[in-house]
Amino acid sequence: MTAKIVVTLVWVAVLIGVNKLLDGTDWAQYVATFVLAGAYALLIDKVNKHAVQEGRH
Repeated sequence: MTAKIVVTLVWVAVLIGVNKLLDGTDWAQYVATFVLAGAYALLIDKVNKHAVQEGRH
């Protein structure tokens, strides 16, 4: 559970940083948000699988 919180907080910080970096280019922000959302989904899935393998939920 703690790993998911840490991953989420790091992901939010990266997303905010990327959006500030790409300020003024709407299409690039949309693409970056879409790519980062996919990476976040894969990462959370991996964290969940690791937790289940160790017997934690």
